[in-house]
Amino acid sequence: MKKIIITALLCLIPVISGAQIKQRSMNQNVYIGVGFKLIWLTDPQASDAYPFFQLSGGDFLKEIDGIIGITMNEQYGFEFSPGYLYSNALNNDGYYYDNETERRFYVPTQSRFYTIPLNAKFKYYPFAKNYSSSFSKMYFGIGGGAMYINEEITGQIYSDEGQVFIGNRSASDSFWTGNYEIMIGTGSFSKIGFGFELSYRFVPLPHDVKNNPLVTSLATNFNSINLTGNILFSF
Repeated sequence: MKKIIITALLCLIPVISGAQIKQRSMNQNVYIGVGFKLIWLTDPQASDAYPFFQLSGGDFLKEIDGIIGITMNEQYGFEFSPGYLYSNALNNDGYYYDNETERRFYVPTQSRFYTIPLNAKFKYYPFAKNYSSSFSKMYFGIGGGAMYINEEITGQIYSDEGQVFIGNRSASDSFWTGNYEIMIGTGSFSKIGFGFELSYRFVPLPHDVKNNPLVTSLATNFNSINLTGNILFSF
């Protein structure tokens, strides 16, 4: 009788082990989190107006992201990530813009700029099955969605840099556009995890009107290099 029991247990060991491995490979992980993103705009006109770091204000250009995601089979992840970027930076040096038929010099005195990206992301973890690898949580990803952009600015108009003062002018605009993102990063999926991500975001600007001093009218795009730190909470 003992031999039969021992034999049966020995037969069950590989079955149980295989079931555990299968269960682990089919694991789904749901998580939420928040991301803190530093942004470096790559278009010269945009980065002059909204720099990566503003010396006068002592502040970075940053975005706060919400994160809702799920990983499936340990190798594939899907996220929804709304964000909010805000800046009231000022380009005190001023810049030129075309005012209908004339070229004018504009010096901002007040500004308000914010964006709300609403993105869906897909992530692929190529080394997820190699549990002993230090790259097991590294991923590559793509994302995209809609982005709302709002810009308001007030400033002084001059005939040329440092020349005759003409007057004051305010301008504002808001619109929707698309944005697309490629990324590489790493993250932990313990109960409380941390992650880092490096990404490049493409933000085309649909406006071709150049007769106002808005940066969204003067810049060709709002593309950016982004470095993000994430805090994740798994269920």
